[in-house]
Amino acid sequence: MDRTTIETAIRRLAEDRDLLARFKADPTGVGAELGLTAKVADAIATGDRGALRSLGVDSGLTILVGRWFGDSAKDTTRDTRFRVDDSTAVPPADVPPGLVFAGGCSHVPDFLARPEIDPPDQIERLAAGFRRLRARLAAARPDVLVATADNHFQSFRTGAYVAGTGARHTGSMAFFKRPDLDLTVPGDPAFARSIVDAARGAGLEIEEAPRIDLDHGLIVPLREVLPRPDLPVVPLLTQPARTFSPFGARALGEVLRDVVRSSRRRVAMLATGGLSHWLDPGKFGFVDVEFDTYLLDMIRAGRGPEVGNLEPLPLLEHGQYEFPNWLIMLGLVGPGVRGEVFAYEPMTASGGGWTVVEMQLP
Repeated sequence: MDRTTIETAIRRLAEDRDLLARFKADPTGVGAELGLTAKVADAIATGDRGALRSLGVDSGLTILVGRWFGDSAKDTTRDTRFRVDDSTAVPPADVPPGLVFAGGCSHVPDFLARPEIDPPDQIERLAAGFRRLRARLAAARPDVLVATADNHFQSFRTGAYVAGTGARHTGSMAFFKRPDLDLTVPGDPAFARSIVDAARGAGLEIEEAPRIDLDHGLIVPLREVLPRPDLPVVPLLTQPARTFSPFGARALGEVLRDVVRSSRRRVAMLATGGLSHWLDPGKFGFVDVEFDTYLLDMIRAGRGPEVGNLEPLPLLEHGQYEFPNWLIMLGLVGPGVRGEVFAYEPMTASGGGWTVVEMQLP
């Protein structure tokens, strides 16, 4: 349910002792007065911080619930796993006209550069997922493809989002000893600048870059799913090493809705990266299957945009520093659109939980 309603109810309970006393005696009844579902009211009454964090409630408020409401100095002992909230219905899908395809996939360089390091059966299942996504993208007959990825090697002036406005984009896999995988794709300067103008008009910071050096974050997905070499591509980069905002990424995606709606073109959107993936020394190779499953379950349930309500730390601590790439796509698609998972493979050698997903546009 709506995060603002939950947080408002918690603040009211904290400020009104009589109301809190009535709530403790009858969480469901008083919770309904506050606009809460029975499930959320129970989470507050029992101090279930994990359930509240799953709904995007500010961590400071969950401490208030877990410690102050329960009059205990101890933190919650309840299950702290993130869970999909099914107590409220998802809204009907409202996809902007002109959006003909949306999906996401991982961009692991080893998948192309040295697939032999991972189990062959997992590589084949992931490859089959890419083939299905490519076929769906080809069937959508897009005029332009917007592709999100995080910036790995190139240096830009700001910590903001970056839109590639060049007439073409070139990149190399020489860093991974595979220059034979280098790639050049055409750009779409006019469409890219319309994204920049719309984002700035909405008060978001975005950098315009006439040169984007493609790295594995875009080369691998584009080599796997690009249906034809002449399809224009607009790279849209995040910079998690400088700025990390799940909420902001979703907001950028929401700005794209008007861009697509007014473009009079057939637009496809591809998110890349993750899921769980760490570059930290000592953590590379760990896969958080439990949290990956939560993210995919949210997407399957049509609740993917709600992940943007999470504070940055829950995503970062579970290795989801690339998920803002996906949140831009999910913000564009909007709530109520379910995703079909074509593949999910946890691969420790190549270092992450790799996935391929298509959004089921109505």
